[in-house]
Amino acid sequence: MESSKTKARVICNPASGGGDYEPDDVRKELGGFDIEWIATEKSGDAAEAARQWTDGLLIVIGGDGTVNEAVNGLGKAGFPDGVTLAILPTGTSNDLAATLAIPEDPDAAEDAIRRNRVRTLDAAKATSDGVGEMFFINAATGGFGAETADIADGEMKSRWGKLAYVRASLEVARDFDAPEVEFTLDGEARCMKAVNVAVGNCRYVGGGWPAAPRANPEDGLLDLVVVEDAGLGGILALAPPMLAESDYMDKEGVFHARAKRIRVETSPGGLSFNADGELVGDEPVEFEVIPGALKVIVGEGYVAEPEA
Repeated sequence: MESSKTKARVICNPASGGGDYEPDDVRKELGGFDIEWIATEKSGDAAEAARQWTDGLLIVIGGDGTVNEAVNGLGKAGFPDGVTLAILPTGTSNDLAATLAIPEDPDAAEDAIRRNRVRTLDAAKATSDGVGEMFFINAATGGFGAETADIADGEMKSRWGKLAYVRASLEVARDFDAPEVEFTLDGEARCMKAVNVAVGNCRYVGGGWPAAPRANPEDGLLDLVVVEDAGLGGILALAPPMLAESDYMDKEGVFHARAKRIRVETSPGGLSFNADGELVGDEPVEFEVIPGALKVIVGEGYVAEPEA
């Protein structure tokens, strides 16, 4: 009987490609669920729909921005124990799906949900004077990476897809001036001139760039990865391994550490952050891990601890 089925809420963003999913097809593929379908119309709809969902499967059909909204909604609700998050990735980048090993192919992604491999992942909270509290599950970037993401957004992304990030990075590299940044990791401070800063719970940003390639979303820690100032030549020397999705943590000029709490502070206008693509601002920002925050369905190839 229909009433005996497990309830699931689907948050679908048609603007990110979710419109290719038909409600009846999803209901058929996920026959064990009594599905409630919510199509977003504007910014904030996904966050509100997730905040109100306190028990059962929450399926997000959309890109990283839609997933980020849903995670923020769950975070504001205290990450309810009864919720399990699943994603059907339809965005340009689908960076979270890369860490979770969720395929972009719709049939394969639906199969991952049916197989119901559930892991409990950490989440993160960013706090700054400008935006207050913001929750995220993937990664935050500042400096070169954040400016690249800003330029690659909109028309360039529509025209070039994932290649937009490569084109944008070349534009940013010409004029980027690395600021002096103070980092405080679990109370221990150090200063560096930073070209790029990543605070990762998961690994990828910008269409597959491994911003924090060794991040383990189950270890109760955040990964800090800083590309230190090495001039334009140094940036371009690092670019091949970074863009090739390889582990570049042992390269000269790359600082890597893990901490539960990471504070980043620079002069006003010196370093602007975004978290999962959403602007945090250029004020001092503190990142804090939330261990074991959220149950998430992962794909067959998911590994919590990547090989170094």
